[in-house]
Amino acid sequence: MAGIYLVRHGQAGFGKLNYDQLSDTGHLQGELVGKSLALRGIEAGMVVHGAMQRHRETMQGAQKHWHTFGPVSEMAGFNEFDSDDVIACAYPQFKNKAVLGAWILAQPNKRKAFQELFANAVERWTSGNHDSDYLESWAAFTGRVTAALEELLIRAEGKHVVVFTSGGPITAIAQQCLGLTHDKAFDMNWTLLNGGITQLLYNSKGKVSLASFNEQQHLAQAGKHFLTYR
Repeated sequence: MAGIYLVRHGQAGFGKLNYDQLSDTGHLQGELVGKSLALRGIEAGMVVHGAMQRHRETMQGAQKHWHTFGPVSEMAGFNEFDSDDVIACAYPQFKNKAVLGAWILAQPNKRKAFQELFANAVERWTSGNHDSDYLESWAAFTGRVTAALEELLIRAEGKHVVVFTSGGPITAIAQQCLGLTHDKAFDMNWTLLNGGITQLLYNSKGKVSLASFNEQQHLAQAGKHFLTYR
């Protein structure tokens, strides 16, 4: 069996105009991922990243310390869902990101306030009761990620692969592997760390199993400040 290593991107720009760029901590988390992959001796037949800036930057950080990999390609199927749209559909008053940003800044605990708002918005999105409201429904999102994984299995040709992606696709794949409900899947999603590594195993028949989830030793050993969720 071969492995597919799903790497969640490093810490992004929470509270900044361009969330998609990595913070200074996020860049260092990418390097810690690379050191971990090198220490494991992972030789990847191919490397894949989503089409988002934070995916590419995390990969570039990892490649400073990890060099045993084949061709690199972009697969937009591993992109994160549109969180702005998910929030705006649940809270129409926040369709303007500037209004949302001002609201967050006014909260005494900014991260907690945003997390509660976001969790409520995600619950509405994954319920399936309002699919027509969204640019990409939960069912469409998971279908898109599943199709990307199926394509990857064909292209991988039985070799190890490292994928730089986001928490949403990792959650969708874990849900598929474990047969979880939407609620249980997002219970796992909230635990995903920036720079965490999730390992899948697959065989020649296309069977995919979840071998590990949200590995974080490489982050914890470097210091508590590298254990970030957003």
